[in-house]
This record gives sequence, C-alpha cells and structure tokens, in this order.
Amino acid sequence: MKIRNFELLEMHASYCRILANAKRLAIMACLEKGEIGVGEIAEATGLPLPTVSRHLALLKSKSLVISRQDGTRVYYRQADNRIMKACLLIRSVLLDNMKKHGEIAQDFEPDDVIGED
Repeated sequence: MKIRNFELLEMHASYCRILANAKRLAIMACLEKGEIGVGEIAEATGLPLPTVSRHLALLKSKSLVISRQDGTRVYYRQADNRIMKACLLIRSVLLDNMKKHGEIAQDFEPDDVIGED
C-alpha cells in the first residue's frame, strides 16, 4: 500500500485542527438546522459575542461557513453539511464508548448536543 496524496491529507488535518475546538464545534452545531444570526449563536452557546465573531471568522476563512449580511445583522450557515455529518459520526462513536463504560445515560443521542428550550 502506498499513500499517494499527502496534500489532501494535509488539508484534512487542517480541517480537523479547526474543528478541534469545543467552541467552534458548538457554533457549527448551532448551524445544523440552517442559517442563524451571530447574536442567536452567542445566546445558544453562552459565549460572548466577540468570541463567537472571532471563531466564525476563522471558520469562514476555511470555507466551513458562509455569511450573509442583512442591514447591520450578519447571518451564518454551514458551507457543506457533510462536515457536521462527519462530526455527528464521531460523537456517535464517543457516546457509544461512554455508554459501554456507564459514563452517560443510555438514551443520550449524538444529536442531543443541541437542545430546544
């Protein structure tokens, strides 16, 4: 076996480094259901608005999110929902392992990260 495309693997690693942050994952999870304003993301995550804006700028620089401005408000959405599907798969594996060791309730599901109030 021979690895042929290290450039693609480097890009993969770059995406993983960007997503290897709980705050950015929380922001991306907020965008799973569609477009949302920056203030709404801050409220949903409990993060300060400047922190959310800084993380969104980084996610946008890597083409993980797309923004749209409407007057003074800025809205964001995922650029490609397959990224979060991959994250959901990872959360599923983590939860299965936690359930095996009794570290989390058996009925907790990977998409339970975002709750409705």
